[in-house]
Amino acid sequence: MLAICASAIGLLFPLAVGTAAVLLFGRRRPRPGPVGLLLHTLLEKKEPHFSYYSPDKFAALLGTLVDDNRTFSTVSEAARCGRDPDSGMPIVVTFDDGFESFYSRALPLLSRHNIKVTVFPVAGFLGRASTWDTLPPQAHLTKEQVREIAALGHEIGSHTVSHANLTLLGDTDLAEELSRSKAILEDITGKPVSSLSFPFGQWNRRVWRMALSLGYTAATSYANCMRNEQGVLRLWGIYSFDSVQDVWERALRQPRWSNAVARGYVMPNFAKGTPMWKFRKNYALLRGT
Repeated sequence: MLAICASAIGLLFPLAVGTAAVLLFGRRRPRPGPVGLLLHTLLEKKEPHFSYYSPDKFAALLGTLVDDNRTFSTVSEAARCGRDPDSGMPIVVTFDDGFESFYSRALPLLSRHNIKVTVFPVAGFLGRASTWDTLPPQAHLTKEQVREIAALGHEIGSHTVSHANLTLLGDTDLAEELSRSKAILEDITGKPVSSLSFPFGQWNRRVWRMALSLGYTAATSYANCMRNEQGVLRLWGIYSFDSVQDVWERALRQPRWSNAVARGYVMPNFAKGTPMWKFRKNYALLRGT
């Protein structure tokens, strides 16, 4: 009975969220410039959250984009293109957290199509299991795997040292999370790290100004996405219940009154880890914006 209830919730929740959100957000026109897609992990089995995708659906999504002659770029490449409408709409695929599933499941599929993406590992958890939220831990990439991924031409970006909510940190701790993760990953890959993914999607202008001062030039965000900060690429999340058509509608076509598009605006508040971060001693609930 419990399993049946859980399955029903898993099916009805995304639909309910999307239906409500479509009334709030309505029509949203595609923005000029790159189209960002965010994944966390590829898993075959069901998990008690929404931020994973099946390898089969990911393979189908890549095939659909390739068949449509879409071009791909990394976050740093997209930032250099800027928001010039004449630069086209390359697809920017990113993976947050740097889970081992990227190496074992995503990398072979990407290599098949020669697609380069951006991976954002949590620098302080390389070779360890995730314990930075309240969900069951997953294995992170090892240093050797990160080095190999970078050598294959994929971009390695920073996701901080410990996956802290950056908006709740004081300036000293914020600078430490940003600068040390950058240094760790640059030492491993031998390449500059200039892009940043904000943990839990949480950021503000204070955080971004600090990142810029430390040498970052590009960032991604799937939350607080109504801000219009130069260098910050808006991402559309891909969730466990999404079909390939849902992703296509959300990121590329965006038809009027689309349930898939509306869910894209709401789901960052319910996805993996977002409402489930662990409070830390160095957090303060009130910080400057």
